[in-house]
Amino acid sequence: MKRILQFSALAIMLVTVHTSCKKKDPVVVEDLHTNQLELYMEPYFGSESLKLDSVYVTDEGYKVKFTDIKCFFENVRSSDGMLIDAGLFDYRERGMLVFRADGHPSNYQNLDFNIGVQSSINHADPSAFDVNSVLNIMNANDMHWGWNPGYIFFKVEAKADTIVDAIDNFDLNVVYHTGLDVNLRTKSFSNMNWIKQADYLYRSTLKLDMLNFFRGDSNPIDLKTEFTSHSTASQVVLTTKLVDNFQFAISQ
Repeated sequence: MKRILQFSALAIMLVTVHTSCKKKDPVVVEDLHTNQLELYMEPYFGSESLKLDSVYVTDEGYKVKFTDIKCFFENVRSSDGMLIDAGLFDYRERGMLVFRADGHPSNYQNLDFNIGVQSSINHADPSAFDVNSVLNIMNANDMHWGWNPGYIFFKVEAKADTIVDAIDNFDLNVVYHTGLDVNLRTKSFSNMNWIKQADYLYRSTLKLDMLNFFRGDSNPIDLKTEFTSHSTASQVVLTTKLVDNFQFAISQ
């Protein structure tokens, strides 16, 4: 009986040693980190970095203080697919950030987006979008018209002094609110420069030159006579100029 017990103990010991010496399968650690891309847009006035409520001088000698600059970038995409449904640039409230979205720089070397929102979005119920989307009425806020259903594609508001003298008198209210399907514009960039900010976070920065907005590519805006547009039927000529010039003012 004693020998039987000794044999059983030896057998258990051998099995245990064999099991402990057996090569273990490698442990697979899943990378739970997600790469993210941030798009920024930095406003300028010519060579000067633009700050809200600061004074700048146009080619005509007019003085202008910008009080609000906002715009939608919608259907942001590349040939590899959609990056984000929409981003909202709100310089006063959000700084230079347009959007942050999951993505890797290698998939978005080229970028296309709408300045404004396409027709199917423009006529949708703004309260039906996801609560985290900038298109939701709670986030879009004053970038959606109540009196004229649809989104404001971009908004520029300022105070101007169009009397060229040494006296500051910013008595002219500049209000550019553009929308309507016909005024949708698109922008495309290649060779996007995504710069690493931290682990899994990359940023690219566009430039918005408000001096070029007034100058345009070939059709300048005269602040003294062209200072208001809400995209009404009687303002078609000025509104078209505004949307073309805003598109022109955005660059890499």
